[in-house]
Amino acid sequence: MRRIDLIAKLVAPLFISLVDAASTHVALWTVLGSNLASVTVEYFAIAQVYRAMPGLARSSEIAEMSAHEAAEDVDARNISATNRKTFLTRISSYYNITLSLWYIYFRSPVLLASISLCVLYFTVLSFNAQMVTFLLASGFTALWISVFRLISVVVELGATWAAPILMSRIGPVRAGLWFITWQSVCATAGVALFSTTALDLRTRSAALISGVVMSRIGLWGFDLCVQYIVQEEAPSDSRSQFSATEAALQNLFEMFSFAITSVFSEPEQFQYPALISVGATAVANLCFTAYVKRKRGHLIHESICLTRHKYTKIDDSDVELTTR
Repeated sequence: MRRIDLIAKLVAPLFISLVDAASTHVALWTVLGSNLASVTVEYFAIAQVYRAMPGLARSSEIAEMSAHEAAEDVDARNISATNRKTFLTRISSYYNITLSLWYIYFRSPVLLASISLCVLYFTVLSFNAQMVTFLLASGFTALWISVFRLISVVVELGATWAAPILMSRIGPVRAGLWFITWQSVCATAGVALFSTTALDLRTRSAALISGVVMSRIGLWGFDLCVQYIVQEEAPSDSRSQFSATEAALQNLFEMFSFAITSVFSEPEQFQYPALISVGATAVANLCFTAYVKRKRGHLIHESICLTRHKYTKIDDSDVELTTR
């Protein structure tokens, strides 16, 4: 599924950029037509899944009743006001359900691993609306930005193959630590070069793009590792509630990423959201490092050559000298 998503992200921006280079009017109609066509396909796909899974269907009580029984039921509900929930009662019920979901989430054994992944959504260091807008303001054309996105998606596709191989050899926990460390190093290097004043804007932007592209290996590899850890270690009876709460937290951090670009809205201020994004990556790295330390008891394997051994000193009287 990840590869299908990435291939779609690979083909669509490049195709629409080529159409836009020829005619913006045609590009707009192309986007509209593709959206309408995709809605039709999605509708029939959802209907097919609905028919294939009987458990998704819920028959309405009113629909199963006869007209007389339905009328009696409506009258009974009007008369029995005590059986009807008030507005405040419903609000309280929703509040309690929400608290129970967060309680399940924060008591999960994979809490730190999940939070580390959620914090990574607090970033502008990806080819989303914020960074694309900055690159357009810096003088890059839409075609060049599509090429950058093409390279980035190819790198991300490589991560979807590299992550399973690495997880099968060293396990998902160590692989996740390697991937998040790689992402932190690449993102920090790119932003550090971008923040320097010794280079011109185009060179600094190119350094930032390079760092972002290389960091995508770590991001997607880490994402796959964390999802594998969650599927394996989260309790099966509350896994769906955990995943729903995790998705809500990811959306919250993504909203924060848009909020910081609203505060620093000028193109020359983009270095501040970039620095905040690097800080978020460092926080994610610390959270996952704490999870690894708690789960495995150590972060790295000490080499035998580096391990200090204690030896017992032998007296000279215990040594027998032989002469030939």
